[in-house]
Amino acid sequence: MCPVGVRTSHSTHALETGLAKIWLILVGVNQYQDEQIPCLRYSAVDCQGLGEALNAATAGFPQKDIRIYHDFAKQQPLLENISTSLKEVATASKSTDTILFYFSGHGMLEPSNREVVLCLQDTQKDNLINTGLQLQELLQLLENCPAQQQLIWLDACHSGGMTLFGARGEATKDSQLNPTQELVEILRQRAAKRKGFYALLSCDGDQQSWEFPQLKHGVFTYYLIRGLRGEAADSQGVIEADGLYRYVYHQTLAYIDKTNQQLRVINQLKKSRGENQIHPEYPSQTPKRIVEGTGEVILGIKPHETASLKHPRQALIIEGFPKSQSALALSKILNTSGYFEVNYWSVSETTPATNVRKAIQKCLLSEAFSESPSNVNIVEEIPTVFLYLRGKIQETEQGEAVFILADHIIINRSWLKKQLRRCSSQQIIILDCPQESATCVSVRDWVEELQLGLDTEQCLIAAAAPSSENQRFASSLVDTLSKGVQFPSKPTIQQSGLTAAAWITQLQIELSGSDIQLYFWLIGFQGVIEVFPGKTLFSSDTSEEKAEDIDDLSSSVGLDYTHLRDLLKAERWLEADRETTTLMLKVAGKAEKDYLDLASVENFSCSDLSTINGLWVKYSRGRFGFAVQKGIWESIRDTSGGDPVLGLMIGNDNAIASETCIDFANRVGWRLKDSWIDYSQLNVNDNAPNGQLPYFGFFEQVWRIKVLGVWEWHSAIATASWWRLCVALFSRIQSCQIN
Repeated sequence: MCPVGVRTSHSTHALETGLAKIWLILVGVNQYQDEQIPCLRYSAVDCQGLGEALNAATAGFPQKDIRIYHDFAKQQPLLENISTSLKEVATASKSTDTILFYFSGHGMLEPSNREVVLCLQDTQKDNLINTGLQLQELLQLLENCPAQQQLIWLDACHSGGMTLFGARGEATKDSQLNPTQELVEILRQRAAKRKGFYALLSCDGDQQSWEFPQLKHGVFTYYLIRGLRGEAADSQGVIEADGLYRYVYHQTLAYIDKTNQQLRVINQLKKSRGENQIHPEYPSQTPKRIVEGTGEVILGIKPHETASLKHPRQALIIEGFPKSQSALALSKILNTSGYFEVNYWSVSETTPATNVRKAIQKCLLSEAFSESPSNVNIVEEIPTVFLYLRGKIQETEQGEAVFILADHIIINRSWLKKQLRRCSSQQIIILDCPQESATCVSVRDWVEELQLGLDTEQCLIAAAAPSSENQRFASSLVDTLSKGVQFPSKPTIQQSGLTAAAWITQLQIELSGSDIQLYFWLIGFQGVIEVFPGKTLFSSDTSEEKAEDIDDLSSSVGLDYTHLRDLLKAERWLEADRETTTLMLKVAGKAEKDYLDLASVENFSCSDLSTINGLWVKYSRGRFGFAVQKGIWESIRDTSGGDPVLGLMIGNDNAIASETCIDFANRVGWRLKDSWIDYSQLNVNDNAPNGQLPYFGFFEQVWRIKVLGVWEWHSAIATASWWRLCVALFSRIQSCQIN
């Protein structure tokens, strides 16, 4: 709870302290008992999702009453249930309260008197007045209600089951199913009579409200839900009716526009192939607000973010030529503006081909798309994969088409298509083939052969640049994406993102007049493929503010560091430590239960050592990592003195090394009260000492012990030898210039 005057106004304070109550009545109807009324696909889900979003947004309001009626709820959306609930709320509410009524379903006009009727589950088309909820009856109940703030949200002008096959689809032509004009006029008259009345309609005039399979919701309610989840919250975290309306308005218009962008590119492809069946574009859907000087209407507070178990946007960038700045820049912009989880691979002659193929499979068939728990109430992002391959296209002597990376890694086209078929996510596949223009025909063949069916969502873009312009296509990819993120600085400007269709159009313009032939394929009748999702309405984050450097997962021996990265990102420290030991042994070519020796440490790969250290330092925010441990070693190496008695027994150098080891172990939390802590007893928490991890499990553990209070000389020598391995590791870090 936040004190009034710090975050919000008196209205929010009243709701947060329980001085005011919010009443929510939500209704959604999919299936109608009367077969004359077309059934809808997502109205019940709309109602259910909106209820969850409102419940989360009002979690901080102690006085609230939520009543939900839809096909899947215990309380069915029947006329008697809704009427009873409305009367109860109207009677029980007080002047300081807020009432919100939401309806998703069909609205009809009674033919004889043009009365607007909201169709409930048991409504009969031939007897609308007696079996449906009359809008005038609803307004009269609210008129007699003392609550000063009253909101009506209506998604009642549905198209009747439209899909992205075009705006004709299955839309009904029955004029009774579109009462929008009458709705607008009646609600406008109502708003003029009463201050505090606020109506929000899914569309205006003669428009219709569209449903999209990709969203699994009607587009209007989909963005209501997202807005209430926090995307429409202001800088103080408050979700207010006007702010929510502006968010839903811009997002709905943007989504319809994106859909039409995609249809235009698909139609362009169809025309180029001589096809005559062109898909018509969607008419506009413009959410309508009807209000007269209502003042501030608070709907909720931005909920605390719920951690999702998904990374729904995965990208893999594979550079098959010497590392280029364009590929690195592409990785960064996909991460910062496309919200992709990006893995960047610069393959070399030592990279095993099997590791590259596994990385491609992991991206396309990512475990990150596994289902989240059912009780995680979030609107999921659309799973999307982005795969960029930069290499050569050739044919084998047997006539098989292959993609070659770093001259030795061969990706068969048939194998790649098989992986694409297995991928259930949206796909954006980029083939960058810097080679002689005479091979452009084969690039076109690749685009043709990798195409999937009409029920998929796939974008293929490929180009073969001549040797004189071998960086042109890669730089054009980055340039066109960079233009897509140059947003205005005002935080309230809505950013609609960048669709794959719009990106293709920009690339066509960018490469016009060059010697580069661009080939593409786009299919997505179930939803819009987005390279950059739209930004939220009140988001003040710029790409630079949000940006995180792309993780450098380079490996001189072709190891995959994504699992280590994921463990560290999730702060699963001990699991990450064990993974570190496994990886370091693999880098050195040691068996799983073996240990590193002095020669292995002195010749350890700088690339892999830098990758491991960088991941630890980054995700621990500077608490853990080899570089952190090296700093601790440097602070004690000239101050630790040897035990003079022990020095006489084993030599002064051994004694100093042994004592320095003890001092270091005490500082990083490996020892406690003169005893070594067993690995299983390590307590890695927010108060863990700096440098506690990685634990040096890749060195053979030989610890110094006391017998009757006296140091065992052979144990001290073993400890000194172990410490020399540690010093060799720190020296290797220094020679590799790792900070």
